[in-house]
Amino acid sequence: MRGRHFERGVLLQDVLTVLVALAVSYALASRLHLVSPALRRVVPAAEIAHLLVVFVPAWALGAQRVGLQGLRLLRGPWLELVRATLLAQAIGAGALAVILVAAQAPLNRTLIALFLLLSTALLLFAKAVQRRRAIALGGEALALVLGPVGDAEESDLARLRGRRIERLASESPAALAERLRQGGVDEVILAADPNRSHTRLLPLLEACEEVGVPALVEVEQAGLEVARPRAEVVGDRVYLAYETQDADRPERFVKDLLDRAAAAVLLALLLPLLALLVLLIRLDSRGPALFAQWRGGLNGRRFRMLKFRTMREGAEAERDALLAHNEMDGPVFKLGDDPRVTRLGRALRRWSLDELPQLVNVLRGEMSLVGPRPLPMVETDALDGWRRRRLSVKPGLTGLWQVSGRNDLGFEEWMKLDLAYVDNWSLGLDLAILLRTLPAVLSRRGAK
Repeated sequence: MRGRHFERGVLLQDVLTVLVALAVSYALASRLHLVSPALRRVVPAAEIAHLLVVFVPAWALGAQRVGLQGLRLLRGPWLELVRATLLAQAIGAGALAVILVAAQAPLNRTLIALFLLLSTALLLFAKAVQRRRAIALGGEALALVLGPVGDAEESDLARLRGRRIERLASESPAALAERLRQGGVDEVILAADPNRSHTRLLPLLEACEEVGVPALVEVEQAGLEVARPRAEVVGDRVYLAYETQDADRPERFVKDLLDRAAAAVLLALLLPLLALLVLLIRLDSRGPALFAQWRGGLNGRRFRMLKFRTMREGAEAERDALLAHNEMDGPVFKLGDDPRVTRLGRALRRWSLDELPQLVNVLRGEMSLVGPRPLPMVETDALDGWRRRRLSVKPGLTGLWQVSGRNDLGFEEWMKLDLAYVDNWSLGLDLAILLRTLPAVLSRRGAK
């Protein structure tokens, strides 16, 4: 109970820190305007005060999701605490962007930059103070390890669990009960031991249960190359879930938030261009300006992907007649000099403008800004074996394939690039791909 009260106090301190950072940033931004008239005047505080009603709970929810107030994180390695703080700030920045777009609120960019920098600095200072208090509250957390553990594994346990490690030489229940009676043990780790039967394991667990100390039991793993196991509790049963993608990673939440915020902003900024392209397409050829096609999304689920129409009306019905001229190996269909493409459509494809309506798919959560390109359902259904792993993440507007040559690459190279993205995903990789996308579009390499 004491730990829960402490964590609630930490959450309150963090929220107050963010509010103080906002107040100080507002005062500084107002003074900067007086010093440098070239900077925009900050809007009156009363006009943006209502935004806090939405922003503060959104930030607090994100901070709780990454465990920023948890005792284990506060007592653990400092670098992990810094990482969680920066993730919480990224979530807050995404929430702020969504709120500002939705509310159409005028806000000074200088104020936003000052707020994000100052709040991050103050939160890191607060975390350093809270960390010392957390360690003083219950001492530096201690994990008692039983079983065969090498030096490298012990180092990993200390780093990943944020604990000091103490080994217990004997595995007898009596020795464990005596050590637990002496106190100071926060958890017991039972390393995998092929010689330890279930009947020998049960008394050890009972000794931990008796004093209320949690026990972690290492289990045998399947040894897969890509998928990693995690424990999944269903009722009173425990399963090992093997996943190539951890959908619960805080970074996934940040990615989804940033995707939708960026899509909303881009749609608002590009609205005049989108309206102009709709008009030009309607004038260039018969048919609707938008083309919707069923494509394979996350885990192969169908969704209607939007594009600006680049082919003459009824072009889908002509696909089978052109299969003999397919220029791409594998189950996908690509034709460089496709006779169905209109004159304006070639220009739209060359500059990738036909993909802009997919920002609506991103806003709806069906796509991401970065990810493997979604294939038509007939091609999605034809994927087999390891190639279907590209469907384990949301499809994207751009990806490694687009910035690496697009149609100049063969099918197998394309699939390997997609899997390299899936298996090595990070927010940093997304940013690198986004930064390379504009040069790739301007160079028109591989565009057809």
